Amino acid sequence: MRADISHFYSLKTVIEQLLGKEAWLDLKEATSLTKWRVYVLKLIAVIRVSIKESVQIVDQAWLDAVRDNLDDGKASAKAAKTIDELLSGFAATLLRQVFLQIGMLPNRTTARRVTLSRQYWRLDSHRSVQYVQTPQQIEAAFWSVQQRQLGFERQMELRDEYRASRSKLPYWRWCQEKEGYRGNE
Repeated sequence: MRADISHFYSLKTVIEQLLGKEAWLDLKEATSLTKWRVYVLKLIAVIRVSIKESVQIVDQAWLDAVRDNLDDGKASAKAAKTIDELLSGFAATLLRQVFLQIGMLPNRTTARRVTLSRQYWRLDSHRSVQYVQTPQQIEAAFWSVQQRQLGFERQMELRDEYRASRSKLPYWRWCQEKEGYRGNE
């Protein structure tokens, strides 16, 4: 492991995105397996909490598979003797979790070869994933994107203009219909 900001840079930046500036400062030149282990375990815990707080409709078999996967990831992180073992175990946990989130984790260990053929990758035989947005979630997502695109001041000007218009449309729809502004472009 190198005490170099560029070593594992993309991983460090996503950890900062999820856990804040302190995480970045702790890991930017870290060579301590213990410090990296703390953050991997924290990320596994964050995934567990996020699923519990965000996924509303689930079946018990899926919950059990997620619990087992995250428990295995935690055990792997605790047992790792090197940074390579730690990050390999973490990557495996995340890869399994991605497929669980899609619908199921296929087990093709007895298959000689698996191609990218669609027949192998339709993973909704056990459950289907559905992403939906409430009107409040649509508004919140639009608000975040708009602020990134336009900046706070311009967004406040638009919001004031919207309020003055007394439109019955939701703010995001009003902005989309406003000439010259599409919002998500």
